[in-house]
Amino acid sequence: MRKKITHQGFRLLCSALLLLGILISLPAPSAQANYFSDLYNGFQKFSELPGEVNKLQESYRQTVEELERTKNELGEAKDQLGATVSQNAALQEQNRQLSQMVNELRDDRQARDNNFNRIKVTIITGLCLILGYFLLIRMVRLGMRSRSRRSDRLR
Repeated sequence: MRKKITHQGFRLLCSALLLLGILISLPAPSAQANYFSDLYNGFQKFSELPGEVNKLQESYRQTVEELERTKNELGEAKDQLGATVSQNAALQEQNRQLSQMVNELRDDRQARDNNFNRIKVTIITGLCLILGYFLLIRMVRLGMRSRSRRSDRLR
């Protein structure tokens, strides 16, 4: 039995050596060759993380500042809009008052023009009546003279 164990051990040892020889003679797989470079790249990326975190924090801070600036500008725009609305209302009221004043001035001017036209018509009518009176008297005198001449001739 001892020989059997030795013979089996020898076979097992030869098989193991053969397998080890084959493994050594074969080229190493690329995953084993890149293992160290992957590990190095992982450590390098891990060491770069604080820098990226700082960049992200700086970007966040700039975004917050820009948001605050935009909020301030929006507040100023709202204030300007409120001022513009109140100014617009004041200007509309002033425009209404000016329109009312213009209408009153136009009505006054029209009333003055109407009075002037009435006075002008009255004066012209008066002059025409006076002129007509003198012409009528002249015609009556001429008519009386011509009758008196006829009656003098007839006599």
